[in-house]
Amino acid sequence: MKVTPYEVKGEVNYLKLVKEFGLSLMDEKLKRKLKGIRLVELGFFFAHRDLDKIIDEDFAIVSGRGPSKEIHIGHLLLFRLVKEFQNKFNSYVFIPFSDDEKFLVKDLSLEEARRYAFENAKDILALGFKKKRTEIMIDSYDLKQDVYNLAIKASKKLTMSTIKAIYGFKNEQNVGIHFYPCMQAAHILYPTLKRDLPVLVPIGIDQDPHMRATRDVAERLGLRKPASIECKFLPSLSGEEKMSASKEDAIFLSDDEETIRKKIHDAFTGGRDTLEEQRKLGGKPEICPIFKYHQLVVGSDFKLIEEECRSGGRVCGDCKEELCRALIRMLKEHRKRREKIKVEDFLV
Repeated sequence: MKVTPYEVKGEVNYLKLVKEFGLSLMDEKLKRKLKGIRLVELGFFFAHRDLDKIIDEDFAIVSGRGPSKEIHIGHLLLFRLVKEFQNKFNSYVFIPFSDDEKFLVKDLSLEEARRYAFENAKDILALGFKKKRTEIMIDSYDLKQDVYNLAIKASKKLTMSTIKAIYGFKNEQNVGIHFYPCMQAAHILYPTLKRDLPVLVPIGIDQDPHMRATRDVAERLGLRKPASIECKFLPSLSGEEKMSASKEDAIFLSDDEETIRKKIHDAFTGGRDTLEEQRKLGGKPEICPIFKYHQLVVGSDFKLIEEECRSGGRVCGDCKEELCRALIRMLKEHRKRREKIKVEDFLV
């Protein structure tokens, strides 16, 4: 289900979404406890539900992946956050791959979805997760009995009317799609059931309704409700509010150098129409996806970039080329790590 964005001068009103969903903003006390987690310090992950209630105890992190395509940069950011949490808190991490769900909702065979799951897993695990503190599960390959049993129990606590209201499912859709929210809840609640750990789920703010459904199921099953940490949207290179893999306006980890350069140089920017105007008036980095990539993805000196952009000392072509070089270098290093990954080492 997609949440309809609230528009304020072309941007999502995140504060309004926080209020409507009953979330909390990161306060200074919580930020201090999360010091060193870069995407929190930059304000990309900015809201939460009950994170303050579990931050001082051992907790697990659940972050799944629906494998229907290659991983793109937006996906990688979320798992970078998970890795930073594991580094800081030595958290147990559970990464379920819902290839069965993608078989149900996409024009994919189960074998194709499973292949994407294994390939996606290599990219995610290449970030450097700890083997002894990380467990993955590929539903169609090694679904755990405990997870299935939990899904069945969850299904007894959810009605069709609830599922339709939250997810917008229609009678014309297959039965598997209607059941799948029970599997999603089971993925999230598995570490609580198996290891007696509270769970933290990093998600995009548009996924919050799904989280509320799982919290409701947890309460009905007598399990502790999962917490969440929620992020803003990484804008697409076309300037749209949210990056979309289906529109091919994202940088995929499998993109070659030529493709990366074309996508970046064709991208929307916050620059002016002419070089003269750019030098005179400066650009608008706050609406520029190129700036966001510098800031969030490759870790450039974004404060200097912002200053140069606003003052007119930086032009878009040079900024794009600088980003291309940084991205190509970053992905080259990532692929070297990826080659060393054995997915089976994390299938516990």
